[in-house]
Amino acid sequence: VPFPWSLATPVVKDYQKHLTALVGNDDYNFSSLEGYIAAKVFVEGLRRAGAQPTRDSFIASLETMRDFDVGGFHVTYTPSDHNGSRYVDLTVIGREGKFLR
Repeated sequence: VPFPWSLATPVVKDYQKHLTALVGNDDYNFSSLEGYIAAKVFVEGLRRAGAQPTRDSFIASLETMRDFDVGGFHVTYTPSDHNGSRYVDLTVIGREGKFLR
């Protein structure tokens, strides 16, 4: 997932705005950003599955999702590849154990 503190990616900006509004703090982290992105993909999969989604239509909708833009972060699924993304963002951890980038 993208770096949770970088406002250069639109999905991170949305994530920070929503997390701060809902939780009332700025405790951003990789896990919650990954969950935020996964929820957006899940909702899009349901939308594409139709008005009366079934398990099969939901899976089919995800497996045909190509280069879906989740606010500057793209995911692709196929019947044989359920990874979504192979994106890796370089992260630097400082001496105090804090993320620097």
